[in-house]
Amino acid sequence: MNLPGFGAAQQAALHAAHVLVIGAGGLGCPIMQTLAATGVGKISLIDDDTVDLTNIHRQILFGAEDVGRKKTEVAAERLKALQPDIEVTIIDGRMTTDNSVELLDGIDVLIDGSDTFSTKFLAADAAEITGTPLVWGSVLRYRGDVALWWSGPGAPEDGVGLRDLYPDQPDADSVPDCATAGVLGVTTSVVGGLMATEVIKFLTGIGQSEVGKLMMYDALGAHISEFRVTRDPERALTTSLRASYGEVCAVPDGAPELLAQLEAGEVIPLDVREPHEKAIADLPVPGPLLPTSDLEIQPRLAADFLDSVDNGSRVLVYCASGIRSQWFVDTFEPLAKARGIELVNFPGGVNGI
Repeated sequence: MNLPGFGAAQQAALHAAHVLVIGAGGLGCPIMQTLAATGVGKISLIDDDTVDLTNIHRQILFGAEDVGRKKTEVAAERLKALQPDIEVTIIDGRMTTDNSVELLDGIDVLIDGSDTFSTKFLAADAAEITGTPLVWGSVLRYRGDVALWWSGPGAPEDGVGLRDLYPDQPDADSVPDCATAGVLGVTTSVVGGLMATEVIKFLTGIGQSEVGKLMMYDALGAHISEFRVTRDPERALTTSLRASYGEVCAVPDGAPELLAQLEAGEVIPLDVREPHEKAIADLPVPGPLLPTSDLEIQPRLAADFLDSVDNGSRVLVYCASGIRSQWFVDTFEPLAKARGIELVNFPGGVNGI
């Protein structure tokens, strides 16, 4: 209340606001913690995951004692501990083409803390269809992006949507995910803090809440770059959802059959993850470790491994999500074929089973 420009009216605006947060992950946790502590009155949260030990370093609403519990339930408990009178609605599920538009009914700001292209583009389209302001963010390794998008009914005439920056949804495997590339835990808190700040500015009217300003945070350089995204006059506004956003199945096609072959001894497993990943989780029949980081420096290691495998064998190559293992198959398939060996990628990786 002592802040210049922030008084009873601004606090009341926060208390009356209703935001929807997609994902109780590395971004969603610090965002919700900040908004609850600041005084936002209603938070709806949608997530279908449970707390895993590997989440703890960046998902700051959770502790080791919460492993195995629903993220939505734990998050609601923590938020109410911060602000006992807060209204928290938990939705145990995912945003889909069937529920996305309906979920935005009565929402003042949509906050996208998801980690897949399918959800991000679905959320952006639903926001544009309903004219809901969208605070968007993403993180990977030591950097993150933040923006406020607002387009569609009720938005300013020059309002900007995500598709003005990215007209088309990229393929799911076009960039590595956090399971493959990693993320510095504190980076998610910084980016989540920037996103929460954008939400607070928009809801209260303080400061400069600029639609279409893209902020790119670099943790190692300790700086933020800014870019201005403008409305594409040639792009028609989204008025209906697309038939599909490439949602992935919980168990990728082919994975059960390959696991059965692995357990029957019909394929030879090869792990191309890093040593710390193998220590956390593995396939039912673990394979020898040949880290991708080593292969990029010493490709000869792949030839040495293939020389140790019998002619006519099938090698099941796996990683965390299937991206690095597919790279191995694509890169070393000629070597394998020359030795009469078939390389098979394990779809979805260890994280998909």
